[in-house]
Amino acid sequence: MTLKVFIGEYVCGGGFADTPINELPVSLRREGEAMLRALAHDVSEFAETVVVLDERFELQCDKCHKHPFEAGKPVWAQWLQAAQQCDYALIIAPEIDGTLAKGVSVLRSRGIDVVASSGDFLRVASDKLQTAQLFHAAGVPHPAYLSTDDNRLLDELQDLPKYVVKPRDGCGTTEIATFSDFASAHSALTPTDILQGWVPGRSISVSLISTGNTQVFLPAVSQSINDNSCQYTGGCGPLDDDAQRRAAALAARAIAAMPPTPRGFVGLDLILGDQPSDDCVIEINARLTTSYVGLREMIKGNLAARLFDLESGPVSCKYGEDSVRWTSDGCVSIDKVAKAG
Repeated sequence: MTLKVFIGEYVCGGGFADTPINELPVSLRREGEAMLRALAHDVSEFAETVVVLDERFELQCDKCHKHPFEAGKPVWAQWLQAAQQCDYALIIAPEIDGTLAKGVSVLRSRGIDVVASSGDFLRVASDKLQTAQLFHAAGVPHPAYLSTDDNRLLDELQDLPKYVVKPRDGCGTTEIATFSDFASAHSALTPTDILQGWVPGRSISVSLISTGNTQVFLPAVSQSINDNSCQYTGGCGPLDDDAQRRAAALAARAIAAMPPTPRGFVGLDLILGDQPSDDCVIEINARLTTSYVGLREMIKGNLAARLFDLESGPVSCKYGEDSVRWTSDGCVSIDKVAKAG
């Protein structure tokens, strides 16, 4: 029997149907389209694939069964209708206002098997303050932080060269503000934000694929992020062997400290400093991240098939160090001369 999978991507799938397309956050639209194109292509290689599409985006998903989004009707009701006869559902949605958690909950409430993290894992990962508090308690390296009701690390935040203020439920690099002095950062802090000390180093992404049977970390890759605007513009990988070992060890510590239960794609943002002792975890995303568009090109096999245990075993790369590069809108370039060793 042919597997049938629903993919719900919130931006392209009607989540912003009431917002004029030219008013959508550019990064959310660009990265949402890139992730949906890549994931839908890979899933359609082994399963009948169903998507809901806001037709304003003119997105090409040639091998998918498309359900046009009907403006004026609730997004979750339309997703439920499209997913009702599917064996599984995959959701790509921002954490903003609990959107990701709500989408998972709504579909599961109707008996749909959503391949996503659940329970306390999803709750903690969706809240950057709860993530920071958990890592601090568990001894996982993490930036010093401050919120309006948690100032235990206030002394550690004094006299740092730079500060970051961002929404506790923020997605990607949207709505992140940087400050050169603590007073300005503190003044900008609201009850829905978290303030963190800026950590210098290489911005790194590590992805985990977790099923009921296996957990596998994918190769670490670098992220291109503007130091001033904090805008994500793409990535490159795989990293060199030493960076891979450091990133994998830190990611494993972070996942071990988290509550149950991770499932599906999980993305971790790290900083690798000059020395291993300077490395730290920035945050965890309980969903697919944009790095997928590059990872799928550099790794042998079909990454999406691993979600359903259709492929397993060690992960290996097709190309060598820093040979695969991508932009946030999903354009990928490959130096095919740099073969993996």
